[in-house]
Amino acid sequence: MTVTHNPTVNGGDGYLAIRTVIELTRTMDLLDDILARHFARFNLSQAKFNALMELYYAGEQGLSLSELGQRMLVTRANITGLMDRMEKDGLVIRNVDPRDRRVFRARITPRAVELLKFVLPVHNQVVTRAISCLNPDEKNTLISLLQKLQQGLEEI
Repeated sequence: MTVTHNPTVNGGDGYLAIRTVIELTRTMDLLDDILARHFARFNLSQAKFNALMELYYAGEQGLSLSELGQRMLVTRANITGLMDRMEKDGLVIRNVDPRDRRVFRARITPRAVELLKFVLPVHNQVVTRAISCLNPDEKNTLISLLQKLQQGLEEI
């Protein structure tokens, strides 16, 4: 009796699932490294940049810390620590919500708006270059596949 060790024969879909997760993880690690180096040039992290973008698009009213945490998919403790660091850096201000004194709202500062005006064009260049090996059809296909995967993962 001969036992084959060809994973595509014996493992089939299980093998492909593992390879897919490995490749997704490797890709995300590479992208994380590129973005970490990119944001470090501006004394930012991915989390700080994401928070700035959320607050920038929220406008003058800003966001409550719980809203910001939900949008960024982080815990209350993490958003509080992030806001502490960003406030120290002069990027955000926190105020008590006049409608509910139990709620704090965060708003982007003029300094942060100026920083984003400088960072965003460079950021667009970096992400465009990072994904430049894919043509527009491949990018659309990848987006569709990732969204399909996300929906499947949400059902687990």
